[in-house]
Amino acid sequence: MAKRNDYITGREDGLLMALEIVKNEGVEALEKEIEFRNITGIRTALAKKDINRATIKIKEQTVDTVKILSVATLHDEFGFGTQRCDRFIKRFNKKAECIMDDMASWNDYIKMIKEELGIELGIRANK
Repeated sequence: MAKRNDYITGREDGLLMALEIVKNEGVEALEKEIEFRNITGIRTALAKKDINRATIKIKEQTVDTVKILSVATLHDEFGFGTQRCDRFIKRFNKKAECIMDDMASWNDYIKMIKEELGIELGIRANK
């Protein structure tokens, strides 16, 4: 019986969230929300905009940690000095901004790397 009550509660929460999205942003926003959930497989009581807001810090910290590891590797392994590391950081930040602003996608970069360098990269899926 508890599972059934959880299911009913979840449906009610979903309907309330859908109603709020339609009231505040219109039917098109609800359609985009449904598309987002179908693509990502995310099942949560939070709307996409709330998820995006909640994950901004995580994304920023991820970019920062990758940048630090990259600069350390470029310096230690390849002898990059201050000027070359600064150039790398500026370019890295531009590419990260393109991803964050939806001007480029991970697939765009993966495809370019494969075509121009012959290196196959990918992003591990959470399974």
